[in-house]
Amino acid sequence: MSSIKVEEVLEGLATFDSGDEYPFSSDDSADNAESGSDSDNDKDEEDVVRRLGARARGIRTRAAEAASSTDLCLQNGTSDGDCLPQYPRVCSQQGGFSDQVSLSDDPKPLEFFGLMVPDSVFKICTEQTNKYAVDYFAANPKSDHKAHSRVHPWPDDGITEAEMKTFLALTIAMGLLHQQDMQDYWSRDEVMETPFFPSMMTRDRFLLIFKFFHLSDNDAYHPRNHPQHDPMHKLGAIYQTLAERFQTAWHPGKDICVDEGVAPFRGHDEFLTSNPDRTDRYKLKAYHLCDLNNGYCCEFEMYGGKGKELSGKGMAGDAVSRLVEPYLQKGHKLKCDDSHTSSRLFLGSHNAGTNARETRRQPKRRHTGKEVSKLDFISEYSQYLSTVDASNMSFRWRALKWWKKAFFHMLSLALVNAHVLHKEHMSSRGKKALEHKEFRREVVKELIATSGYERVGQERRTGAGSLLRLTGRHFLEKNPAREDGRVKVRTCQVCCPAERKYRRERGFLLGKRAGHESAYQCQQCQVVLCITPCMKLYHTEEDYQEAWIRLMHPNE
Repeated sequence: MSSIKVEEVLEGLATFDSGDEYPFSSDDSADNAESGSDSDNDKDEEDVVRRLGARARGIRTRAAEAASSTDLCLQNGTSDGDCLPQYPRVCSQQGGFSDQVSLSDDPKPLEFFGLMVPDSVFKICTEQTNKYAVDYFAANPKSDHKAHSRVHPWPDDGITEAEMKTFLALTIAMGLLHQQDMQDYWSRDEVMETPFFPSMMTRDRFLLIFKFFHLSDNDAYHPRNHPQHDPMHKLGAIYQTLAERFQTAWHPGKDICVDEGVAPFRGHDEFLTSNPDRTDRYKLKAYHLCDLNNGYCCEFEMYGGKGKELSGKGMAGDAVSRLVEPYLQKGHKLKCDDSHTSSRLFLGSHNAGTNARETRRQPKRRHTGKEVSKLDFISEYSQYLSTVDASNMSFRWRALKWWKKAFFHMLSLALVNAHVLHKEHMSSRGKKALEHKEFRREVVKELIATSGYERVGQERRTGAGSLLRLTGRHFLEKNPAREDGRVKVRTCQVCCPAERKYRRERGFLLGKRAGHESAYQCQQCQVVLCITPCMKLYHTEEDYQEAWIRLMHPNE
């Protein structure tokens, strides 16, 4: 049997894959006419080649990749011939703060947050929100809305930057205290009540800002089929600002990783992805490049659909290539899971001075009754890729627009990065760092305290129905005085809702006022009450409204 070279196998497979006749019998056909034994040998040889077809295809793929690496070596000035990529040098760049970061002697959590989210972000949010409100009222005047519509209190000159800071601070606080619905943060129920939110901003004011909240100019938007269409236009300049801040604040160490960050979303959009195996099936996807030593996200890129022309690396491979580009030729070690790996990606990163390695997930175990030890690569996956999960924290309440969901995901990512910088700084000083929830809480306090915002709307009334109202000792006191010294007079929290309930159940007109006003309140419960009979009913009756109706309308 004559020997067959690898080049002949590859050439033959290229012709065979194209649908032509198998090539290895062409040259031997003339010889077969002269010798029958040679014909039998050729048939055996042909069968061997066919059986080795799958392996030969793999050789052809690696040969093509080697050819591309040869071209890369030639571009780098290396000689022809055996162009095997050299092992990258050891990373000389240690993780740490960049030269552009300047901190005070005793930095507060808000200072680290400011490294990720500069004041220009709040300015852009304020300007674009006010512009969108102007455009909205130009097309939908306030006079066309109902009398009790929430849009009427919107100021003609728009909101201030201080109010925008308070609004965003409240959204950050919502990540600490989870409620099923956004309006539950202003609930007066004794179980669900959270006094912090109504003390900072009224519910209607918050929902009104959330309605008009905007990040970009709609006049500059191009539709999907337009040649200048930008899928990330709705995120405005804030998208690039945060990405630049993430990159310039921290230099990663030797080990870096690329993984996906997700924000659950059930709306409709061109680049919404789905995974039936996850609890949150539909989601917005983003690619994160993180420092594996501390989980800091150095680069991120939102998934914008399949509009871009793909290379041979695939969609995920192209995203990884774009993210890792600033860190090439520095000897970093790149680790990815199996959904972001390819031979072309690894070979290209190796040639560019960056090691790459796949970290595998845990395989399925067979129930043999024997103890199975945890493999090294599984421990590696848990060690490296679990750090990326810290960047996947997102606000859980619903948003109707995808870009709002994406913005709050980026804001949460900025908080995680700021906390990582805080821990690194405190560790270098030998001090104990705050936990993430404590760090986020302090950011909320400092952001509101430094904003200069003054609450708009009526002062929050303490929710009626305190858990302790039926026990203990209760005394009346005058309501707090106004600035001019006069005592505030408010509606009673017993007779007013009870009278409205009585009229509503019987179909009577409610009228503008129901019940009475009082200048007194309970000193312990901080609830406005009439001296009699409301003071007694509130502290002795479990259902004080029904008790008041029975007392005032005994014939019903």
